[in-house]
Amino acid sequence: MLQTVEGILDVDGQVRWLEPLHVEKPSRVLITLLPDTNGSQLNSEGNIAALQAFLRSPEFVNRPVGSAEEIEANIQEMRNSWE
Repeated sequence: MLQTVEGILDVDGQVRWLEPLHVEKPSRVLITLLPDTNGSQLNSEGNIAALQAFLRSPEFVNRPVGSAEEIEANIQEMRNSWE
């Protein structure tokens, strides 16, 4: 079975997985180097701190809330207003 897991390849050749990875036996792998993200994806601790700050922010804490039906009705209303 093929499985795709994201990780970071350090300059010394060590792979740091960004999610848990459990294998039961040695496995073949293919590594694809992705375009640089200017480090924005590489510092997960910074991303977590930013997320925690956002979750405590007044914009999030005081956000409008409603049932799924109310949210869907608001979305439809906004979509219809564009036409």
